[in-house]
Parts: sequence; structure tokens; C-alpha cells
Amino acid sequence: MPVNIFTTIDDPLATQGTDAFGINDSGQIVGAFRTSNVFLHGFVLRGSSFTTIDDPIENQFSTEVFDINDAGQIVGHYRDAGGLHGVLLSGNIFVPIDDPSATQGTTAFGINDAGQIVGTFQDATSSHGFLRSNGGAFNTLDHPAAGTGAGRGTFASDINEAGQIVGSYTDKDIRTHGFLRDAPASGGVFTTLDDPLATQGTLARGINDAGQIVGAFLTFDNPTSTSVSHGFLLSGGTYFTIDHPLATRGTDAFGINNLGQIVGFYRDAIGEHGFLMVTAPNPPVPAGTTADMILRHDADGFYEIYDIGGNAFLAANFLGEVGTDFQFAGLGRFFGSDTTDMLLRSASTGAFEVYDISSNNITNAAALGTVGLDFQVAGFGDFDADGSTDMVLRNRNTGQFELYNIRNNAITSASNLGTIGLNFQVAGFGDFNADGTTDMMLRSVSTGQFELYDIVNNQITSAFNIGTVGLDFQVAGFADFNQDGTTDMMLRNRNTGTFEVYNIRNNAIVSASSPGTVGPDFQVAGFGPFHAPGASDMILRNKNSGQFEVYDIVKNEITTANSLGAVGLDWSVGGFAVDPPTASGTIIDISNGQLVQAMAGFGGSGAADALNAAPFGADTSQQMHLTTPHA
Repeated sequence: MPVNIFTTIDDPLATQGTDAFGINDSGQIVGAFRTSNVFLHGFVLRGSSFTTIDDPIENQFSTEVFDINDAGQIVGHYRDAGGLHGVLLSGNIFVPIDDPSATQGTTAFGINDAGQIVGTFQDATSSHGFLRSNGGAFNTLDHPAAGTGAGRGTFASDINEAGQIVGSYTDKDIRTHGFLRDAPASGGVFTTLDDPLATQGTLARGINDAGQIVGAFLTFDNPTSTSVSHGFLLSGGTYFTIDHPLATRGTDAFGINNLGQIVGFYRDAIGEHGFLMVTAPNPPVPAGTTADMILRHDADGFYEIYDIGGNAFLAANFLGEVGTDFQFAGLGRFFGSDTTDMLLRSASTGAFEVYDISSNNITNAAALGTVGLDFQVAGFGDFDADGSTDMVLRNRNTGQFELYNIRNNAITSASNLGTIGLNFQVAGFGDFNADGTTDMMLRSVSTGQFELYDIVNNQITSAFNIGTVGLDFQVAGFADFNQDGTTDMMLRNRNTGTFEVYNIRNNAIVSASSPGTVGPDFQVAGFGPFHAPGASDMILRNKNSGQFEVYDIVKNEITTANSLGAVGLDWSVGGFAVDPPTASGTIIDISNGQLVQAMAGFGGSGAADALNAAPFGADTSQQMHLTTPHA
């Protein structure tokens, strides 16, 4: 997983705790510390040198500083007998900042390099955010859903160079949510931010020029009956939880600079301590890697990637956290040349999101759009021979197929493939006639008959009845098992565990053979090049222990079997992909499949995104996993 390197920050004068709140691109850190008299003092940390910051007039009261820009200007607040006042420290000059509408105090939380300042003031009704220009003009910021009254309102926390503002608001029901406000040039629109793991609220604290946001979310701790805070980083649409390894009572992330360095504080039995967190990306893909496996932790939507080569797990890394509403739809080449990009779908709205994965790291996220939930994911392939992965959906009520071409993380076109009676349901996809585009295989739920549909340039061009196999034999997956450059089909007897391979060429079954029998406790997870590049091997998983076994297949025969190890059953298989990818359009690319997809979804729910009807004729004893090669 990405390596988070934490450095604890404790001001040497602190006796009651230290908090780090802001960091600039030079690595200068500001915050506050407490002394034995419980008063707060600001500090700036330059290198290893701490400098205390106290308001020069009212220094018998508290001072806190929250942010520092690249010019070294610092903002915060100080308290006097009359209450809180915002402050700008520029050079050695303290400039009080009091919003003209404030009656009960002002705090300056964030400053960008243009000198724009954001913060919060209170009046007789509630809290309000403000934006102060570098010329001194104030504009009030109120989230449209913010409540009024005690404990309610809007709090502006930080601003970047583009003028994007983050903060939090408390609604009429006293629920706290983070927000991102676009720059005025982009409409000044508010977007609510709720960490998917939050049960007690979300607070957005800091934002950098790349739009990465840090903050904290709250959960309820049953043993102590209290709320516990966890830091988060929101980057590219993905929430990453930040918990300091020494924290026993919570972590808050407060500031982030353009280098991705994060500051905040954590709590242990002694008190609060500041921290600096530097995140290193996942290490490079190990030499010898030939395939990747994606797993998902069902309870919270965490994702992990496993590098596979030489019939062994070579490495395992944490990818990110997306939450539970977005469920796995598939893997593919949705952007660039890699084939491990991940497509998720919202179970509540039907919205699709694609996550680019490169070198074991999520590098970008993009929204593809929303399709009504009556249309369910059928599979993936390259249906227009452009080298990118496309998507087929099917209407669960009518049997209509729709094809969505995807390129550079965007749906570029949609086509109606036609309607086929629901008695025939999807078995899988592959290139069955070696023409360089992906075709579709259906199977009759009542007879076991297979029908093959050639697809060229997003249209079904021909259909073939390739034969009938008894329904005791259910679809296990598709790959090139005889290394002839076209996709073959693997079936499995649901009663005995016997496998049968059906070689397919020019849209016809040309031979059938049995590679062997494996006990039904081992269920098919997927197919791919696990022992060597270009291979079509099979991974099974024990439904009781989570153990993975890989079976090498050469010329339709299982030649060796190896144990990969066990992963807890609370982690479910999403799919497999070739890594590194082969050149688009080559025979090996088409036949062996850049993508080997476990379409049944997680935990054997029977659907790729828990929205799809289970593919008829799939092997229910094997969680109905299908594989989907694509060019």
C-alpha cells in the first residue's frame, strides 16, 4: 500500500499538547501548543526551529495560527477580554481581522498566495464563512443547506490559488458535512463532501492547488459511547483514511501543500501531538509480474491489488477506499494502455465511475455518467477495434442490449445492439472468430443451447448456434486454452467439479476435452497468465478458507497446481487483468485477454454490481464467475 511516513511534532514548550494546522510548499508548519496554564500559543516550525507566536498586545490570552502561504504570511486568531479576533501576521506586523458583521468573534483559517483569506465569524444567530480579499473587502459564505441557531452554520477553512474553498457546515438537524465551493469564475457552486465511512459527520479542512482535500470524519465508538475522529485525504474522487499509528483516541488531518505533505494532530493517552505525513506511492510492480488481481473488502469498500507471476503472489498493495454504495463492475483499458483500470457503479443511482490504475496506484478518477438501473452490466470487450474497453448493458425487463464505447475515461457513443429474448442470457464475451473484435456468447436457460453473436463496429453481424451442453455443466469462463489465437470456453459440472474445455474457432466448437476434476469447495475465481506471459491459467478459491490455487493450463490440459495462499473471505474477488498489457490488436492480446473479469461480483451475490441479473447458465456453485477477454 502507499507508505505513509509520519513525523511527530511536539513544541518543546508544550506541556498540554501540540496541534499542527497548516503547511506551505517550503515545508514551514504552523499550529498551536498548550502550556501548563492551559493558554494556547501559536508556533511556526521552520526546519527544526520552533518560533512562538503570541499576539503582542493581548498575549496574556490565547493565540492560535492555522495557515501559512508561500510568502510566509500567517493567519489565525487571538482572544482578548472581548472575545475572538482573526489575525494576519505579515512579516512582524499583526493585522487584526474582524468581519464587519461579526458580533461574537472572528477566526481566520486559511490564506492563499494571493493574500485571500477565508474563515468564520459568528453573529447573534449562527456561524458564517467569509472570504476576505487582499484589499480587505469581506464577502459572506453560507452553504445553502446550513442551519441557523446554536451549533449551526458555515465554517470556511481553506482556499487554494484557483479560489476553491473548503470547509464544513452544520445543517438544521445539527449534522456536519464538508463542502467544496467552486471559484466564482466557475459559478461558486457548493458541493457537499461526506466521507463514506462517516457516521457522525465530515469536516473538510485544507485544499491544495491540485484540488486534493484533507479533513476529518467522525464515527461512533461503542465501547466509550463517544465520537472518534479519523483523518481523510480526498484525491481524484477517492477517500483515503488517515489514522496515525500511535493514535488511540483519534486523528485529524488539517492542512496539505502542493507536494502532498499533510499536517494534523492525533490523540493518545497523554494528549494531542502534531504530525507531518509524507505519502510515498506504492512500490513499482515487481519483476516477473504477468497478471493482477483486485480484491474488495465488502464491509467498507477498501480495494487491494495483488501482483501475480510464476504462480505466486509477488506483492499486495492497498489501492484506496471508495465506500460501499459504489460496487465493482469491471476492469479494462478505459484510459491509456494499461488494462487494470477499475469501473464501479452506484447501487443507488446507476452512476459509473472509472478509476485509472497504473503501477499499482490509483492515479485518476472520472465520472462516466448514469444509466438507469433497469440496464444492468452484461460484460466488456473491444467492440469497435479501437484498442479501448467498451461496455455492454442489458435491460433486465426486455432483453435489449446497449453498447457503450469508452475512450479516455469518457463514453464516446452508445449503440442499440438489438433485443434477444430473456430465455437466452449472457454467458460471456471473447473473440471467437479471430477478427480482432469482441463477440458475445449467450446460453438458453431452459435447454443449455449456446448462441454466438459476432459483433463488428458496434453491430451484431451474424449469429450461430454452436451446440447444446446439459445444464449440469455451467459456464466457468473464457480464455485461449489451446493457444490458437481464439477464445475457448470452460464449463464445470456443478455436481462433480469436472471441467470441460470447448475449443472454438470460426464460430464453431471444434473439439472438447476434460482437463480434470477439482472438488466443488474450490470455486472459479478467474483466468489469466499466472505462470507465464500469454498463458491461460485458472485460479480457484476455497469457499471455506479463502485459499487460492492456480492451475496451469497448456493445450487444454491442467499441467500443474500451486497454492497461492489464503486471503480472508471478507475480501472478495473483483477480477484479473494482464500486467504488463500486450500490444493492442495482436492475436495474443485478443485470445488471452487483457481482461479476465469475475462478473459475479463480490461474495457470490450473483451480479457484477449487485444490480445485474445473474447470467443464466453460469456456474452457481462457483459464484457464477465469468471471464471477459477483450482486445
